Amino acid sequence: MTNLSDIRKEIFGDNDSKRIVIKVNTKLLDPQDYRASANSVASEIFPKWENDSRILFLAIDVWSERTFIVIDVNRHDYDFRTAHKTKTILPVYVLRQRGKNRGWVLIRWPQEDEPLAEKLADLHNVNGFDIPTPFLENHNSRIVHANPREFPV
Repeated sequence: MTNLSDIRKEIFGDNDSKRIVIKVNTKLLDPQDYRASANSVASEIFPKWENDSRILFLAIDVWSERTFIVIDVNRHDYDFRTAHKTKTILPVYVLRQRGKNRGWVLIRWPQEDEPLAEKLADLHNVNGFDIPTPFLENHNSRIVHANPREFPV
């Protein structure tokens, strides 16, 4: 499947909750504003996502070669206040481009269902209550979390 319209139909073909990880080459993003670049990518895939209650943009995870944009779909039970304690396991799908002008491909990625749920709960914890989603983690620089929700014991 290479057409974004067809991929959106597959993603929204049912009301099941799922987690979409959009995998992009970091070089294609603006290093001065990864958040704006990730928003543009999300808008390309999910037009007007900001006003779509089915879309929950959770995280932008920037690494030197790849950036992972995490979006939950049809996640109506999400609660920002308790997300650091709830490791909600959803089926994970990776959406990536298949090279220049070859379109997009959506692949089920079951091995990440549980680990990604744990990573997202941890991101909610370390980012605290003051930073809204999507959380931005830039692993190319030092990451400082100034006000975590709970300290590990």
